[in-house]
Amino acid sequence: MIILAIALAFVVWQGWQRLENQQQRLDEVAQQAEGSASQQAVSDLESRLDSGEAERDEALQSTLGDLRDEFDSYRSDVDETLGQVLDQLSQEQDTDEREWLHAEAAYLLRLANQRLQLEGDVDGAAALLRTADARLVDADNPALTPVRAAIANELAALDAVPQVDRTGLYLALNAQQERISSLRLSQEIEEQAVTSSIEQPPTGTFQRQLARFGEELKDLVVVRHHDEALEALITPEQESYLRQSLRLVLEQTQLALLNEEKELYDASIDKALQLLNDYYDTTREETQSVITRLQELKEAEVKPELPDISASQQELARFIDNRYKTRGQSGGDS
Repeated sequence: MIILAIALAFVVWQGWQRLENQQQRLDEVAQQAEGSASQQAVSDLESRLDSGEAERDEALQSTLGDLRDEFDSYRSDVDETLGQVLDQLSQEQDTDEREWLHAEAAYLLRLANQRLQLEGDVDGAAALLRTADARLVDADNPALTPVRAAIANELAALDAVPQVDRTGLYLALNAQQERISSLRLSQEIEEQAVTSSIEQPPTGTFQRQLARFGEELKDLVVVRHHDEALEALITPEQESYLRQSLRLVLEQTQLALLNEEKELYDASIDKALQLLNDYYDTTREETQSVITRLQELKEAEVKPELPDISASQQELARFIDNRYKTRGQSGGDS
């Protein structure tokens, strides 16, 4: 019985061990199944999230595209409406003193163009433009905004034109004329008076008189020996002609400055520099100073490029024509 009880206990213990092993395996299988289900759920969730994000991006891009199209259409409608309103304002405004203001502004703009093109008067043209703009301000018509915008652009262009100090350049050329008159030529002109020590007519024999003349000639004639060929000396008359020619060239430069003739201005200064280098002593400091100053004056802006200021005149002419055409059509319909 004891052995049988022991055997039975051993059999029960083995069965219990097998049952526990099976239960452990079942738990592991359940855990694996649960883990696999969780991983699959996570993958499905990620896939759904990616799909949802792509759909949201697509919907967002589509919405943004629709908004852009609507905004462009709205802006186009606003611009068209604004243009119609400005035209209507210009057409419906009653005929009164504003017509005189428009006509006066048109005259001032035309005068500004003439002043700039014919006289090159930048300051005068700018003053006329500002006066015309003031007349348009008094007219108090929003349809004149394009005209005033053109005037503002033209004033900015005139302000950018470099200023030419013609008075200063003219006086600077005058100063160089005065300095050139005292410069030395490259060849010295020496005028020596011929004097004789014979105070009384020679007397005596012919031989004595001849000997006395020989002594006088020794004092008058000086013989110099040169290894190189000598240049022809400049006579006093030639010197006077040379200095007068240089003065006339600088006066021509001043005339070209006043007439805004840049090519003649440059050519005249080049001619003056050539005369100085050819006939004056360029080794002296005062001569080099004059040459340097003339080269500086040559670089001065004599005739700056002028802008086109006709846009405002054209805009105002279109505005006035539009008013007259509309008034004529209204009169014909009535």
